[in-house]
Amino acid sequence: MASKPIIRLYEDNPDTRRLREVVEALERGAVIIYPTDTYYALGCLLTCVKSIGRIKEIKGKDNDHLSLICCDLSHISDYAKVDNAAFRFIRANTPAPVTFVLNASGAVPNKFLDRKKSVGIRLPDNAIPRAIAEMAGVPLVSSSLVSTEDPSSDDPSLLWDEYSSRVDMMVDGGPARMSPSTVVDLTGGEPVVIRQGEYETDTMR
Repeated sequence: MASKPIIRLYEDNPDTRRLREVVEALERGAVIIYPTDTYYALGCLLTCVKSIGRIKEIKGKDNDHLSLICCDLSHISDYAKVDNAAFRFIRANTPAPVTFVLNASGAVPNKFLDRKKSVGIRLPDNAIPRAIAEMAGVPLVSSSLVSTEDPSSDDPSLLWDEYSSRVDMMVDGGPARMSPSTVVDLTGGEPVVIRQGEYETDTMR
């Protein structure tokens, strides 16, 4: 049996051929580990409902709210209800390690929402996940992942050692940044910071 692949990508210039390898695997239903601008994450394509279930199983009791990685602002508006004020706020604070909580559109499957009406959406300050989402044409599901052996480690190889038997591929983008995203709730009209990370948004924009 062939070993599971680790694809090395560089944030400043993600290689198109290797990106295509990743996207083709995702289109076949792969669950991958990939870098963001916060932690590494478990991910799949939003359209792969069974793979979303696999991510939830892997996270188990530590299953957190899944979020979506989009490639640009127009991508966000496809999957969330964004009024003019929210659009301006998001535009002023992206790309950045921020999760925007928005009312979900009908394009988000129920398996992802799990009886919720809102969705966390990210436009990360990391070219790798944005490039994957752009090439795939649909958002990446994102669920943060750290090593249970050493939760403070930024070394992605520890994640591969621990989770390689449960995922299909790893995208190695170098050391993780190891800082949580700032979470801003935009479902009520005015921006409300519900978790403050290192990035500070300007809520008056």
